[in-house]
Amino acid sequence: MGPYLLRVIWVLAGLSTTLLGLRLFSKLWRRRPLWWDDHVLVAAWISLMVSIALQTAGVHHGLGRPYHTMDDDRLVTMGVLSISAGFGSILATSWSKTSFALSLLRISTTGRVRIAVWVIIISTNLVFGALGLMQWIQCWPFAKLWNSKMEGSCWPSYIFQGYGAFASAFSGLADITLAILPWKIVWAVAINKKDKIGALLAMSMGVFAGIMPFLKIMTLHTIGNRNTTTVELFIYGTAEPAAAIMAASIPALRALIQQDGHKKPVRFVDMSGKNLASPASSFQVISRNVRT
Repeated sequence: MGPYLLRVIWVLAGLSTTLLGLRLFSKLWRRRPLWWDDHVLVAAWISLMVSIALQTAGVHHGLGRPYHTMDDDRLVTMGVLSISAGFGSILATSWSKTSFALSLLRISTTGRVRIAVWVIIISTNLVFGALGLMQWIQCWPFAKLWNSKMEGSCWPSYIFQGYGAFASAFSGLADITLAILPWKIVWAVAINKKDKIGALLAMSMGVFAGIMPFLKIMTLHTIGNRNTTTVELFIYGTAEPAAAIMAASIPALRALIQQDGHKKPVRFVDMSGKNLASPASSFQVISRNVRT
């Protein structure tokens, strides 16, 4: 199962790296400054790449084989790599969602939408922060995490499994909510229908990212089970932030595929037909960022 894990995670690494690179190139090509959402997304990508590198090293030490077939030395090394890789994917998942939410803050104009986005940002970081902390403090002494024969105690596996299922369900719902909110933001303004539909579809790709956490729930039973492998858990744990990074990058690619990418952006008007020409208009903020 180790080679299979490597093939899947490195394909995900290639796709997420390509789309993120195109996102950054699109902005720099149009001389748009990078904002907080870009920096947070890059941080998520770095965390994902670290996790994938650690998983790759773990495969060379036995990751992908049932735990009961490995000797103690391999189990210790593989345990350190696996736990560290899991923590990296947790950070990548949290930060990739935060990045997309920050992007929505740039175009949201209504108080309720902005409140909803801030609730998602804060709750996402709290939920995944707790998940990452639980991963490291579930055993005492600390080293018993990767050396099960050491004297000490660990929480029952069902505690981490249960909270992991809650975090995954929350993650999926957060992705789906973030994919729906752009419809509330963009549909209320009057722009070219083709541009509106294109922007909304691009910004709704997070629905696909929202599927991964629910699939991951079905693999959580492998935690603490020495008679199986955690390959599927690692695959879905990697696919979740990778899909979120790709979904957050796709909206910025519209400028690269539009033939009029160098033309002046479309202007928004209110429903009465009045042109919103004021630089301070909140709808102009949307007009500048829907194309990003």
